[in-house]
Amino acid sequence: MKRFFLIVFAFLAVLPDGMAQGIPVGTWRAHFPLRATHSVALLAEDVLVASPYGLLLYDPVDKVTTAATVVEGLSDVDLTCAEASPSGQRALLGYSDGGLDIWSHQDVRRIGDIPQSGAYPGQSAIRAVVFASEQRAFAATGFGIVELNLTYGVVQGTYLLRADGGTTPAYDLSIEGDSLFAATASGLWAVSLSDPLYLPASWVPHPRWKDQPLTHLAVHQGRFLVQPEGSLDVWFGHAGNWTIVPLDTANQPVVRRLRARPSGFLVVRSYGVTEVNLDASVGPTVSSGFGNNTGFNPFDAAVDATGTLYVANLGRGLTFIDNPDYAQHRAVQDPQSAQAYALEGGPVGLHVLTGAVDATWTATYTNEGILHFDGLRWTAIQESALGGAKDILDIQFDPSDATHWFAASWGKGVLEFSGDQLVQIWNQSNSSLQTAAGSGPSDVRTGGLCWGQDGALWVSNALSAQPLHRYDPTTQQWQGYSAGSFNGESVKTLLQDEDGVFWLQSRTEGWMAIQVSGSSTSTRRLTRGPGSGNLPSTSVPAAVFDHDGELWLGTSDGLMVCFSPYNAFNGKSIDAQYLLVAENGINQRVLNGQNILSMALDGANRKWIGTADAGVFLLSADGLETIHHFTAENSPLLSNRVQSIYVDQETGEVYFGTNRGLLSYRATATQSAASYAGIEVFPNPLKPEDFGPMSVRGLVPESYVKVTNTNGRLLYEGYATGGQFTWDTYSLSGERAPSGIYLFWITDPLGTQTAVVQGVIVRGNP
Repeated sequence: MKRFFLIVFAFLAVLPDGMAQGIPVGTWRAHFPLRATHSVALLAEDVLVASPYGLLLYDPVDKVTTAATVVEGLSDVDLTCAEASPSGQRALLGYSDGGLDIWSHQDVRRIGDIPQSGAYPGQSAIRAVVFASEQRAFAATGFGIVELNLTYGVVQGTYLLRADGGTTPAYDLSIEGDSLFAATASGLWAVSLSDPLYLPASWVPHPRWKDQPLTHLAVHQGRFLVQPEGSLDVWFGHAGNWTIVPLDTANQPVVRRLRARPSGFLVVRSYGVTEVNLDASVGPTVSSGFGNNTGFNPFDAAVDATGTLYVANLGRGLTFIDNPDYAQHRAVQDPQSAQAYALEGGPVGLHVLTGAVDATWTATYTNEGILHFDGLRWTAIQESALGGAKDILDIQFDPSDATHWFAASWGKGVLEFSGDQLVQIWNQSNSSLQTAAGSGPSDVRTGGLCWGQDGALWVSNALSAQPLHRYDPTTQQWQGYSAGSFNGESVKTLLQDEDGVFWLQSRTEGWMAIQVSGSSTSTRRLTRGPGSGNLPSTSVPAAVFDHDGELWLGTSDGLMVCFSPYNAFNGKSIDAQYLLVAENGINQRVLNGQNILSMALDGANRKWIGTADAGVFLLSADGLETIHHFTAENSPLLSNRVQSIYVDQETGEVYFGTNRGLLSYRATATQSAASYAGIEVFPNPLKPEDFGPMSVRGLVPESYVKVTNTNGRLLYEGYATGGQFTWDTYSLSGERAPSGIYLFWITDPLGTQTAVVQGVIVRGNP
């Protein structure tokens, strides 16, 4: 990934009513499962624990836990290990692609030599790192050992350990004195750091472990702990003698890490952390039976100078024990999963659906819960509360009762909830829903939900003779409907236009307009060919009706717009059209050839469009201007595959579900208001540590805003985007606004509604 600098806000401003203002306009935040930790590094002022998606940093003095992710400058995700430097001022982070980060509170430097070389595909993951000094370190990889020059941020040497040039997987490293020790697939090796490491003859195999794979290693005061591959035993070695450490292996705990500590070693296993003394005797074990330590799942541990034990505890983040009776846990607000197949709204906040189907709409049998984010906190409805349902693809809330909602499962039918409680599963046995043709007797595939204008829930039913179903929540009665040539097709997403016509998505046959009259239906297909829809492809993964009633279609071969969906049943054309823009005097199709996966509207009718391999685009309301184009190369997006998008219309925050995780960006547009009664200025005050703009939201459409100081000097003016106006805190002449009180003078297009609000800027020392 290219390096880029990011403006990041680390605080949440609080409004008088207690609602969070969130991140400022123009900034990003990550929503990653950071509690799945696997590594501990003791820094001079912090304790660092690493997970695949980033870092948790705990300050034992201030008792504050913060996070660091790609938004804060990390180069990637899929972290595999972390280790602190001798001074504790920085850490070395390893990644699954062979990249490394030299991390400190001041900056992050990427060492990308291994992934850039492409020399060892599938063997490049960094399995362990160790420091020889502040400027020299080593990393264990699947092809051997690499030496790192931290002054210049480069790989200085690659050591394969074999005279014939073949690779030898290295699993763990340890340094004592002038010697580097390596646990490898061919045994235990040692080398003097003053010898020429590039010579295979410099590397000496230990005769006891020659050609025996070892996966974990620790060395301290001339003593060794090693673990043979596939064994539950840990061996202790000293002065040429080797014995098995008398650990309890009754429950077959897996060894995850061996660590040196001041008075011996730590053995980290799947059920606990055990002290081993320098004479190979076994000390106490911290396990789930310890106070406040249920579900203990340690992957790494370290002891600081005060004797406090810090543990990378999978699912809990950081666990530490500083007294003999009680464990404490530290984490940040985060989702429990990185899966983000679909993003849906609700009465409050965002819902993340972790279930999925693959490219052929085959079930993946995924269920990591239904996740909910209210802007501050993450919660989840766990798999155990979903009645065994997998692959939840859509949810819909009852507009008359915010606690009443439904979920569409690709295999179990429709789930009905009251609050967090599952009250009914609707399937082939108790509703009009039908099983998938050619599948099992209880395979009911529902993928799309729509709350109809008639107050009923409408459901798509794949591979069914009746692809469309209606559920009346008042009478609890179901009815199925034919969908013409879509009968028996694999169907999923369901929309309804402003005329009450339903639009049903097929995997390979485009979309179908369905008009329901009593128990009968009329249909019209939107597909390829002039007069039939004019689509370039019958694969149309995304569609949305915009604020003007136009149907925007994201196909596997570009963007199309059906400007007249209202013609579906009057015999007139519903052919979709390309959007054309002039480039160098030649008309070009907007997003021509892009495989579009997701679409969403913001409060200004602008279109956010996610693609399979080109990131995400923000187009103007008419689609003719590209306002933003975010990619993995120029933004914190983890991937250029953006499979789902959700826009919080109230805040303007846009959430992007990629195949590698969920991120969000606060854009300039919000949903417009009917009056100026709920105007909000944020951040307010704009503090010295804050960067970026000051915004006003809660505006009526097309509001015009002038910004002045208290003397009446005009600094800035412009129109709101949707319901939000954003000021970069610079004057029209390009001068940065100093500390002070600033007034926002607001009027609607007709001048019948006006308002004045103030914002405060507090600058730091120049």
